[in-house]
Amino acid sequence: MQVSPPSVAGGKEGVGELVGTARQSDTIGVIELELLKLVRHLETFGRRSSPHLDVDRAGYLALRTLESIGPLSTKALADTLHLDASTVTRQIAALEDSGLVERRPDPQDRRSSTIELTPRGRRTMEGVEGVRRERMETLVRHWSEEERVTLGSTLHRLNVALLEYGGMSDGLRETLSYGCPGT
Repeated sequence: MQVSPPSVAGGKEGVGELVGTARQSDTIGVIELELLKLVRHLETFGRRSSPHLDVDRAGYLALRTLESIGPLSTKALADTLHLDASTVTRQIAALEDSGLVERRPDPQDRRSSTIELTPRGRRTMEGVEGVRRERMETLVRHWSEEERVTLGSTLHRLNVALLEYGGMSDGLRETLSYGCPGT
């Protein structure tokens, strides 16, 4: 299916129509609508896919972060994911119950613990990542490398800007920091 990129038609500033969709008056309107459609597609894509049968999206992000950075305290993991510590504590408990992470005494402070991947957690994370990467490759298979780089860079910039915007909820912050630990 060939789809044309969105454009603002009409020729006059402030007057335009997003090709194939509702009227838009400017580039920001196009961005807003395209992001709305992207979220809808991602939600639909997630419901139709099976890579998260072993671990949900939030758990997968925690596993990716631990794999990338190494063992972390709950507070450090929460800070890295830009989430409240109570949210991460619940996520870690679910991952621990599934045998995907384990708590170990912190060598610097025996009163606290660090969270680290178990071998099963690493295999699960790698399996989910492999499926997700294959699906992403399929989605952009006809794109040039330059287009792929541009998309990655632009999405990273958007995620950073959203994280810097202080008025968002933890849930939105978690969603937007997906795949970009530490940003």
